[in-house]
Amino acid sequence: MDYQPKKYEIGYLVSPAVAEDDVARVTGIITRIIGELEGTIRHIKEPEKRRLAYYIENDRLAYFGYTTFSADPAALHEIEKKLKFEKEIMRSLIVEEVIEEKKAHPFRPNWRSTEGMARVEAPKREAEVFAKSDTNIENIDKRLDEILGS
Repeated sequence: MDYQPKKYEIGYLVSPAVAEDDVARVTGIITRIIGELEGTIRHIKEPEKRRLAYYIENDRLAYFGYTTFSADPAALHEIEKKLKFEKEIMRSLIVEEVIEEKKAHPFRPNWRSTEGMARVEAPKREAEVFAKSDTNIENIDKRLDEILGS
């Protein structure tokens, strides 16, 4: 069977009636179901006890965990069907994993092209002004002597 496996993530809530030691067993059930349908587990986040936003089956607490995996898209319905028969799992949701690539930020976001713009010359340095003037050291010394009267 030729198919291109897609990446999925399943989030699930485990009943708080399950002992903390047995929560890992429930995670194993989910892993086993995915493996039976020729899926490949990529990452498992062990369930942690969380307070729910609203009551589910008269419980305000549950263990929340998730698993990322790759599988045939046709196998998703079968995974959901098998999870409904597990009484320890209160809810589950399978979504396709979408990895957004980070947008490359330009080096200079405010950069504008200089084509068609008037060019502004940089201010001249004092040394350049002095070098271009037709005065020299001898003339400056003569003028200083006249001013100082020596």
